[in-house]
Amino acid sequence: MKTISCFALFVVALFVLTYYGCDVKNKDAEQNKDVAKKYCGSCHLFPEASLLNKSAWLSAVLPPMGKQLGILYSNGQAYLDLHYSVDSNNNYVVTKTGVSIEDWNKIVAYYQAEAPDSLPLQNRKPVTDFTKQFTTHELALAPAGYCATCYVGIDPGNHWLYAANAFDSSFSIYNEHLDKLASANIHGALVDINFQSSLSAAGIRNGIFTNIGIMNPNDKKAGTADSFNITSDGKFSVTKRILDSMPRPVQTTRADFNNDGLQDYLVCGFGNNSGALYIEYNRGNGKFERRDIRSLPGAIKAYIVDFNKDGLPDILALMTQAQEGIFLFTNKGNGNFDTKEILRFSPIYGSSYFELDDFNHDGYPDILYTCGDNADYTPQYLKAFHGVYIYSNDGNNNFKQKYFYPIHGCFKAIARDFDKDGDPDIATISFFPDSKNQPTEGFIYLENKGNLQFQAGSIKEFAQGKWLTMDAGDINGDGYDDIVIGSLVPPVRSLVNKEQQQKTKKSALLLLMNNGKTK
Repeated sequence: MKTISCFALFVVALFVLTYYGCDVKNKDAEQNKDVAKKYCGSCHLFPEASLLNKSAWLSAVLPPMGKQLGILYSNGQAYLDLHYSVDSNNNYVVTKTGVSIEDWNKIVAYYQAEAPDSLPLQNRKPVTDFTKQFTTHELALAPAGYCATCYVGIDPGNHWLYAANAFDSSFSIYNEHLDKLASANIHGALVDINFQSSLSAAGIRNGIFTNIGIMNPNDKKAGTADSFNITSDGKFSVTKRILDSMPRPVQTTRADFNNDGLQDYLVCGFGNNSGALYIEYNRGNGKFERRDIRSLPGAIKAYIVDFNKDGLPDILALMTQAQEGIFLFTNKGNGNFDTKEILRFSPIYGSSYFELDDFNHDGYPDILYTCGDNADYTPQYLKAFHGVYIYSNDGNNNFKQKYFYPIHGCFKAIARDFDKDGDPDIATISFFPDSKNQPTEGFIYLENKGNLQFQAGSIKEFAQGKWLTMDAGDINGDGYDDIVIGSLVPPVRSLVNKEQQQKTKKSALLLLMNNGKTK
């Protein structure tokens, strides 16, 4: 009896200890997650641990995040090299700590415990078919040049193709046969053009172009917006400097936001650690007053539309960097805007582009969105959530995801009815494809088969460049939209690699001429 009683007591004690231990462990895990949400969700959408693997979180993401919060040392890992900065007097400066070391260790513990050991693979087969919709024409590099195409555009009215090169600051005009008509040095990297009028008819061209300044990540205000003129025979000239000291701008668009009869300018100041979506209000006599709409970096594309039909232009914009999302800014007059969050994305996503298209023909614009900017802390990790998304509009500017096609490093997508069957198809490019296992991701054509069912195909020249930019339009006037894609391959520093890069032929751009009806 004593033996049985002692054994029973032992079992009860073991059960209590086990239960208590599990309970403490669960409480610790919940507490760690709560702390992570508190700090990691304070300035952007909380990044779930499942988005990256343990190695990415611990070695690539958390150290620079610790820097932002003022952490010098955690769990045996020094963040000193990431934490210190040098001021104008060449002195080391330490940021004030924004989190206790105890809380920081809980954040690290949460991601270490919850993140997977490896990331999931794309849930689709490799694209092995080549589309018959297009015939590819190549524009090769000059002998001593680099692939640094930072802008491409199609002018249907004049049957022209525009291309800008960041390597030599050139802006060039080509005809539909890729014969160069004109070229000029604009002393900058042109990344966007806002034309004064429609390009549907032939004629002279006027507008403003956006010069990003320095393309590599930086917080210098070296960007500009300039007006230009292109004559009917293709002669290009810069006419006036409109704006300067811009924070790495990627888009400048004109509108009269306060109905005073003067042309204002909406600027997507992408920046780096700082930047803003802002309006330069025209005060007359060449004077402008800046008003920030969203004082954060990452503004990459915006539409100006009177969404509520009150006579004042509103703004729909994609913000990238940390606080990624699509936001509607409703113009209330007198420089005031109400903000509505349309879609929100994790800071891990790498949002890269969006446009408005009506995929279901209900009269309401849907959102075509891409994410795939992998030039972050984890460029070596492939992310299965990168790709092209369609969000359907319920008629009240509420959007719900209806389609996703995974593409590693997807950088842009354009929807057009390329085959003229009544449904919008999608052309996509990737700047960070899985070159080893999914190299055809560089360019993918998604043919719409109806009801948001798409058939994927690529082109044989998918590896002829590192595709950064794309445009679509009917360059030869046959009634079918063509596509142009531009390549940017950063020059390497090593002399040996430079020589190898020079020997490796790459295309500055590809013109994909539409073959019309293929069936």
